[in-house]
Amino acid sequence: MLKRLALAAALTLAPLSAFAQNATTPTAAIDGFHQALKLGDTAAAISLLARDLVVYEFGVIDPTLEAYAFRHLPLDMDMAAATEWQLQERQVGGDGDSRWVVSTYRVTGFDAAGVALDYTVMESAFVVRTGGAFRIAHLHWSTDNAEFQAQAQSVRNAAPTTGN
Repeated sequence: MLKRLALAAALTLAPLSAFAQNATTPTAAIDGFHQALKLGDTAAAISLLARDLVVYEFGVIDPTLEAYAFRHLPLDMDMAAATEWQLQERQVGGDGDSRWVVSTYRVTGFDAAGVALDYTVMESAFVVRTGGAFRIAHLHWSTDNAEFQAQAQSVRNAAPTTGN
């Protein structure tokens, strides 16, 4: 119950985050989101997400910001804390208030069972400028590692649908 209340508070307070205020470029929004995940800062992570967010993550879809926040954001924070994401390549496109950012990362570290990880994650993001700052409206993560892809799908499909 406390976890659900904390996430609800983060959703309410998200526009006040310094992370969101500093997201003046599309890449700053993406990099800030990754930093917030690594720090375990729920409010900062949510502040960088558009209210109409859709996430495609390793074969699982979170159709709303609330679904992502209550179901998979905690898993992503745990993963970010246990791994290093080294940017390998990035392309940015679009213009005006609508942009896309496509990145490739080398991810290393250990999973929850202590198994060493070393694989590539492909990330595509659509970001929109709202009130002077960019926010992520769509994220899509996948990997070149079929075993990790299957494991991630299994873990994400088993995640609780409530914040309890």
